[in-house]
Amino acid sequence: MKKIVKSNEPRSLATYRSQIPSQNILDENIYDDFSYKTKEGCKNNEIDNLRKFLLEEQGYICCYCMSRISCDNSKIEHFKPQSPHRDKQIEYSNLFISCNGGEGKNSANQHCDTKKGNRELRAIDLLDSIENHIIYNKKADKIEIDSQNDAIKNDLAILNLNVSRLQKNRKESYDNVIQRLKQKGFSIQNIKRILNYYKSKHNGKYEPFCEMIVFFLSKKLRQQGVAI
Repeated sequence: MKKIVKSNEPRSLATYRSQIPSQNILDENIYDDFSYKTKEGCKNNEIDNLRKFLLEEQGYICCYCMSRISCDNSKIEHFKPQSPHRDKQIEYSNLFISCNGGEGKNSANQHCDTKKGNRELRAIDLLDSIENHIIYNKKADKIEIDSQNDAIKNDLAILNLNVSRLQKNRKESYDNVIQRLKQKGFSIQNIKRILNYYKSKHNGKYEPFCEMIVFFLSKKLRQQGVAI
């Protein structure tokens, strides 16, 4: 999980919102009737497609679990759920994009927006430096996400971010980085090089689980006495 820096909203959304009479802004169909958000429009580079905007903004990773997402396997997420927050249903600062989160699977195997549903997150703020409040615990065959903040820990449970598939995928990404370091050597220079790579977008995309890798590589540097 990492801070998301919002860009200017797509003109299509701003124009659509400006055309809605103030007395209708709370209507339940307001978001559904906005047409510039489809997967097809995203794939076809539709001008001002909301889904495409959000993907590019987030570097094609899920706003919660940081898995790779695309036009096809993504969901537009209302951070404040639509039902209790009709006033925010087309507010750009409330719109993010997440993975499908095991949609169609049983509840125990769902995560992110799919698992969250209409529940509200009380402590996580995607527009703030949430990564500073997240820790990762490495086990033999998995990596768990956690926090020392009990309220954030509760939000992580709502999102079910320690579902087995995510734990294993995190470990696989971590192992790939460690393998690269074994080949190049665990020098401070090499660790810094890979750390900076995972902090940045490449061809408009972040690496999946990038902030987790930043967490572990920063920890390795601190262990060697390097200030981060």
